[in-house]
Amino acid sequence: AINDEEFDRFIDIYSEFKLPFWVQSRAETITEYKAEKLKKVGCHRISIGIEHGNDEFRKAVLKKKYNNDQVIKISKILANAGIPLTVNNMIGFPDETRKLIFDTIELNRQLVFDTTNCAVFTPFHGTHLHKVCVEKGYISNDYTPGSMNVDVALNMPNISKEEIKGLRRTFALYARMPKKVWPKIQRAEKYDEEGSRMFSELRKIYLEK
Repeated sequence: AINDEEFDRFIDIYSEFKLPFWVQSRAETITEYKAEKLKKVGCHRISIGIEHGNDEFRKAVLKKKYNNDQVIKISKILANAGIPLTVNNMIGFPDETRKLIFDTIELNRQLVFDTTNCAVFTPFHGTHLHKVCVEKGYISNDYTPGSMNVDVALNMPNISKEEIKGLRRTFALYARMPKKVWPKIQRAEKYDEEGSRMFSELRKIYLEK
């Protein structure tokens, strides 16, 4: 995400070392030129945060203006350059629905990636969305952030905390596995004995394949 002059200077200097390194970047900053140069000097992975798979929701709520076509394109650019991609996703945004969450899953299914992960939205103090969540009554003004991998912060009428937790747990399964398996994945969303058993079975298949 640095400017072109700084990028070229980094490539020139780091070409002396070429120690493997990992980059956290943004979808709208990746180009074929940058991917090829990074690969030559030792970049072994790039992570990008797409956060959400619905263009309109991403633009209106997250204030991010790139679109899904750009994300799909950069995933192919990185694949062609031989750099594995990690996709960072987020669910549980204010006023998000199950359908909107599946827009993010569907975008992941169109990407060329090595790994994907999913965190739960956390309304940090001082951010625009924290103010939105307080105004809508989804959190109290004195809310203290917890873990993005465990806690679900918002109390929303359109989707429960339990459903968000279940979708976070099964997100990678939905993103990778055939749709004919989706009914089993949906059962694995539940944090009961049968759901946990189903999740363990599907996770084993996921890791093997």
